[in-house]
Amino acid sequence: MAMPDIKKRAQSALTQGMVRLSRGRAPHTGERPVFIIGSGRSGNTLVRRTLMASGQIYIPPETYVLGEIIENWTRSATLPWRERVWLFCAYFEKHPHFGTFGIENLNTFAGDAATWPKQDQTLRHVIDGFYRFMAQEHGYGARRWGEKSPWNTFHLPAISAFFSDAQFLWLVRDGRDAALSYHEARLYSTFADAARRWTRANEACLALSETRCDLRRVDYEALVSDPETVFARLFDWLGLDFDPGMLNAEAGHMGDVEALAHHKNVRKPISASSIGRWKSRLSPDDLTAAGPEFHAMLAKLGYDTD
Repeated sequence: MAMPDIKKRAQSALTQGMVRLSRGRAPHTGERPVFIIGSGRSGNTLVRRTLMASGQIYIPPETYVLGEIIENWTRSATLPWRERVWLFCAYFEKHPHFGTFGIENLNTFAGDAATWPKQDQTLRHVIDGFYRFMAQEHGYGARRWGEKSPWNTFHLPAISAFFSDAQFLWLVRDGRDAALSYHEARLYSTFADAARRWTRANEACLALSETRCDLRRVDYEALVSDPETVFARLFDWLGLDFDPGMLNAEAGHMGDVEALAHHKNVRKPISASSIGRWKSRLSPDDLTAAGPEFHAMLAKLGYDTD
């Protein structure tokens, strides 16, 4: 079955979302957030580790629900502020992966946010406050925060419209290696399913890249082959100070890295050894099963499909 046209849908939703969300968007009063986007298994957690090791930004474990919160926030407009805060926290606490946050609950944050003055009772303030709270709970002093949830690729129009000041880092990896990694990590039961996920994620990011000026693409292959050069340029774009020692520095407790087996390699030295693994592990039948949309996206992103 043909895959829906994610690009057209994303562009349409972005336009509609900007109109709908701009009314409730609070003025930016702090540091610019950073969103690491793209398919999973593309170096996302490696970038998170290195950015956090700099001590200049905090990025929590994958949150999964931020896009859904933004899209549904206006539905709670008639509720008292305290109940809106509780609802916000419930999105996180009820998610199966909340345990990776390393805290029992969000009661302390909810109790504080519920008493904020009227001018601070906005979704932007509660999101900023939530990330600052998480940073403090894990001993990070940085006020700037970021997001690294591959699931955000399915909510990019709403996220981009809401965070007009954000920077978006799009990580791209050869879909054959990324989908193989998804499959071998048992996150998808078949290579074909993983390939479809990779295609959908990159379609959404490609659509955003055509409407969003402050977006930077970084290729996984370059990232792991010449990490010092690529990270130095990335840090400069983000307005952060870079030191090569950050590439091997500890980032402290990361939550999902310690809890989930498929993140086990993140703390190892950066290596290019996984580039092209698909060549010895995938059959022609595997590649055929991935579908024409997959191969078309490979070509669009500059990968040789011969």
